[in-house]
Amino acid sequence: MINDPELTSVALPDPTRPDVGLILISEWRTQGLKEQERVMSGVMDVWQNSRLPTAYLSRHCLKGTDDQTILNYAQWTHPDAYRAFAEEPQNQQALGSAIQALYTAGPPGRYTLYRSVALRDASTRCFTTVSYDTAGSPAARELADELATRSITTPASPELIAQHFHVSEDGRRLYVLSAHADEPEEATPLFRPYRGLVRLSSPAT
Repeated sequence: MINDPELTSVALPDPTRPDVGLILISEWRTQGLKEQERVMSGVMDVWQNSRLPTAYLSRHCLKGTDDQTILNYAQWTHPDAYRAFAEEPQNQQALGSAIQALYTAGPPGRYTLYRSVALRDASTRCFTTVSYDTAGSPAARELADELATRSITTPASPELIAQHFHVSEDGRRLYVLSAHADEPEEATPLFRPYRGLVRLSSPAT
């Protein structure tokens, strides 16, 4: 049960949400299907049962079709708001310790959405991901523009409907989240919807 009336369960993230100032992304690799499901369910239970600030916008666990990988995707209004929440001792003890008990992981990658490309009008069924090491923010943005142009000008697979280009805070990584209307056969793993916790309304400014 979700106690906060502004939060609701939504299975898929919206990478183009306009009020997002920070995106946290990580991919975890578990030991198999049972652990994958235990970790995803446990992590989302922890977040659902926590007191979350208005700066929190969403958190999703997406299930890899290899029955091992988990894609974690979270959105916050601003880096400073997330930092204040993460550094609060009570949150470190309660939320942080609970998640570490489920899965030992380093800090997530911190990103902003640089641009998105919509290729077809269809509902998203799953995502694929790819990341690139880059020499800095200008290089990451240049690569994103090149990849976006290629997607627009070169016929893509019929399943691909959108691509979302994320640049890390330090500019050293470009993370591409691709949305598909159907599951492409060649991609491994695909990330299917599992659980998400989303704030429906933007915090007042």
